[in-house]
Amino acid sequence: MAGGLGTRLRPITDNIPKSLIPVAGKPVVFYLMEALSKVSNDFIVTASYRYEKVIDFFSGSGARGKNILFSVEKEPLGTAGGLKKIEKFVDDTFIVGNADTIFQQDVRGLVKFHRKNGNTVTLGLTEVEDPSEFGVAKLSNGRIIEFQEKPKENPISNLANVGLYVMEPEIFDHIEKGKAADVAKDLLPNLQREGKRIGGFRMKGTWIDIGRPRDLIKANLFVTGMRKGKINGTKLSGKIYIGRNVRIGKNCVLENVAIYEGSVIEDNVYIRNSVVYDNSTIERGSRIEDSILSFGSDLGEGVIISDSVIGGGLLLRKGAKIEGTVVSLGEEKPGRDKD
Repeated sequence: MAGGLGTRLRPITDNIPKSLIPVAGKPVVFYLMEALSKVSNDFIVTASYRYEKVIDFFSGSGARGKNILFSVEKEPLGTAGGLKKIEKFVDDTFIVGNADTIFQQDVRGLVKFHRKNGNTVTLGLTEVEDPSEFGVAKLSNGRIIEFQEKPKENPISNLANVGLYVMEPEIFDHIEKGKAADVAKDLLPNLQREGKRIGGFRMKGTWIDIGRPRDLIKANLFVTGMRKGKINGTKLSGKIYIGRNVRIGKNCVLENVAIYEGSVIEDNVYIRNSVVYDNSTIERGSRIEDSILSFGSDLGEGVIISDSVIGGGLLLRKGAKIEGTVVSLGEEKPGRDKD
């Protein structure tokens, strides 16, 4: 399912669909496809927002070794409505996954559990610290007996729906054609009312949904290896991803960072717990913490940014300070004209 708008990641998603946002050098959807490839190389990609870019990507090298069918929703139908569109192409047990998630669980264990218990649907579940941000489920002997969507108080459990499902084709009989509907809010409660068996599988290992900036940073660091040492007098520590043709100046400090292709980091720059996307420039003496610089950002000398998202193509003048905000082109924020 690659049709999400990615509103919480704007302005990064202004020009790129969420499923294609790079994580440690690969589009995030690749991690899901790699996981699912353990059971099948036949995929259906449901796309809506900027669907042309999704199709273009997978029409090239992104489809290598995979059989891919595209289902396009020019008007978004929701997660369940989008599934209804592919009904005629599915005649056996199938797996549905959100294209913006990364997880460690081997999906073969999920499928085995689903079949062993004779479930109509099986959800992947994981423990979370804050249930209020997720749909949660209450389990009894592996069967889900109650759902709760983003509980603000008194959560029924801390087991969150990770957006990974094993389903039987009979679910299509419970989705109205051409009508917008959601799997968690509409389809699953309908199935439960009909007495269908809905199972819950506790997933092992880390699970990350990149839907928020802090989680996109976390994902980049999670799949990147540890690195320690010095390059040209620059100190490297923690998780470090450095893409091709990146230029790094002298006496910088890089700690837990992902720096993408073609970016330029000048002398005496400090970057911590941040992502710098392709073709960005950070001039000397700047300091970046807990932030994301989108594609083609340009920071002047001595710029300080913390806990923020900077939109692609934005230029910030010398000495600008940005804290705890989102800055994109067209907003009246500190900036400088292109020379």
